[in-house]
Amino acid sequence: MGAVRRRLEALARGLWVAALVLALGLTVTGVVLPEGESESRSYVAPAPAQPIRLKIPAIDVVAPVVPIGMSPGRVLQPPADYTKVGWWDVSARAGARRGQTVITGHTVHTGGGALNPVTSLEKGQKVLVVSRKGTVRYRVSGVRVLSRAALAEQAEALFGQDRGRGRLVLVSCTDWNGSEFESNVVVLARRV
Repeated sequence: MGAVRRRLEALARGLWVAALVLALGLTVTGVVLPEGESESRSYVAPAPAQPIRLKIPAIDVVAPVVPIGMSPGRVLQPPADYTKVGWWDVSARAGARRGQTVITGHTVHTGGGALNPVTSLEKGQKVLVVSRKGTVRYRVSGVRVLSRAALAEQAEALFGQDRGRGRLVLVSCTDWNGSEFESNVVVLARRV
C-alpha cells in the first residue's frame, strides 16, 4: 500500500511539474504528412497507440509527434525542433478510452511554430492523431486561454490520467507581449 501511495504522489508531483514547464513555454515541431489519408464513412477507431503525427485540417497544421518526458530533475523535455510537437509519454496513447493524450507545441512569435494557428481553432473542428495503427479522429470540444498561474492550478484536471475518458489535450503558448508569452492556449477534443 505504501508503494502505491508513493507512486501516486510521484505522479501528482510529475503532473504539477509538467504543468509548470508547459506554463513557462514549450518548443514544438511540425512536418508535412504523406498524401493519401482519406476519410471513410465507415470509420473504425484504431487500437490505442503512440502518436506519430498531428493533423488539424481547419488550420493547416501537420506536424510530426515525438515522445517527450521528464528528465531526472523532473523537468518536462519538449522537442528541440520547434517544427515538431511533443506527446507526453506518460499520458494516454492516442485512441485510449481512459486518461488524456497530452500533446504540446510551442508557437513562435515570428511565425513557423507547429502550433502557431491553434488559437483560431473552434468547437466542432476536427483534429487527427496518426499512429502506426491508424488515425484517431477527435472533435474540438473547447478552446481556453489560461494564464500561467491558471494553467498550474488546473494541471490535475487538464493533464491527470485518472480523468478525461480518452480526451485529447493540446497545449501551446499565446499572448506575446514583446518579450515572452503570457498565456497558454489549451484545446480540448473528444474522440469521434
